[in-house]
Amino acid sequence: MISLSTADSALKNVYLDVIKNELENDTDPFYSKIKKTSQDITGNEIKKLITIGINGGIGAGSEVGSLPKSQESNYAALTTTLKNLYGQIEISDKAIRASQNETGAFLNLLNAEMENLIESSKFNLRRILYGDGDGLIGASTDEVDGERVYPVDPVNRFMPGMHITGYDMFGEAIEYLTNVEVLDVDYKNETITLPVGCEYDEENTVTGEIKFKLATQASSEIVGVHGILHPTKVATLYGLSRTNNSFLTATTETLLSTETTFATVLQAIDNIKLNYNANIDIIVCDYIWRRNYQRALKNYAFNSDITVMEGGVRAITVNGIPVVANRFVEKREGYLLDSSTFNFHQLCDWTWLSNDKGQVIHQKEGYAAHTATLVKYCDLICDRPNKNGRLILSGG
Repeated sequence: MISLSTADSALKNVYLDVIKNELENDTDPFYSKIKKTSQDITGNEIKKLITIGINGGIGAGSEVGSLPKSQESNYAALTTTLKNLYGQIEISDKAIRASQNETGAFLNLLNAEMENLIESSKFNLRRILYGDGDGLIGASTDEVDGERVYPVDPVNRFMPGMHITGYDMFGEAIEYLTNVEVLDVDYKNETITLPVGCEYDEENTVTGEIKFKLATQASSEIVGVHGILHPTKVATLYGLSRTNNSFLTATTETLLSTETTFATVLQAIDNIKLNYNANIDIIVCDYIWRRNYQRALKNYAFNSDITVMEGGVRAITVNGIPVVANRFVEKREGYLLDSSTFNFHQLCDWTWLSNDKGQVIHQKEGYAAHTATLVKYCDLICDRPNKNGRLILSGG
């Protein structure tokens, strides 16, 4: 007979390794390239000391002349708090009891929950990896009074089953849009459908744009690539002012779509390499950016070289550098990334939350259901944002 203790043991001793391997190696090509480390963690904070520039005590001289004047290296201290990433499964007590006498049925139930947890965690990891830390999924304008179908942009960041909260133009949560489930997503017409009771009410809602954020992560997310590379989205990064620390500012260029060619992209890469000794090893962009680049190659009679990355992802290249499209990159933007400048500092790898008895599956208080929660305490640090770049398409 299958019991909760059997399932508890399976989660800890079988499924956890599978989950960690899937999330580590099959979430995203750029995520796979980022180093994961437990260094520089002090209590609930990450404190990383880095050097700025080079040591001035270098040079050449005569045999009897004075030595180059040495001086202390310039340092900067990067500080941030560990963020909490969660993923939860929930199994009703009825489902467990209905399948406890049939091993295959119970395993199918558990496998289905694990697959959904892995895919949901991958989706969320990709979203926060390329975000700016504010939890924004998309915004809605031109709502129809009395309707619970909301036009949203960008629509491809929404998924059925996602729990979201809507915020007004002043950043206040809208009562009837607080922690509501997305019932359906119409990707063609760019709308989402919310439950009954979520009808737009222009009389009780501050007019203007409604910003939808993930219900439980609106103010506690990792500052991702967009926040790191954008010059103004995050004014203070890792406890330091961007204004007073130029190494925190990435190179940003805007190109007309008609100007985007192999040569212009390569020139942008070369400039970052020459100025900051960077090693751009991956380009992550939105689908419009990638299509525009492919069109430019065709127009100029360039062949699109293809590379196969870890995990089997196929990508076109720029001078051997893979170009990967991602749904969570800002529209018409491409990120020229030196993966060696990024680190995920983590207190531990993915693990299960357990109670004082060491159990990872326990009853959800007040409900006839059992839950298990996956957790990771970490944050993303880019210690040299200036070694990365941002190419924006305009027009066309």
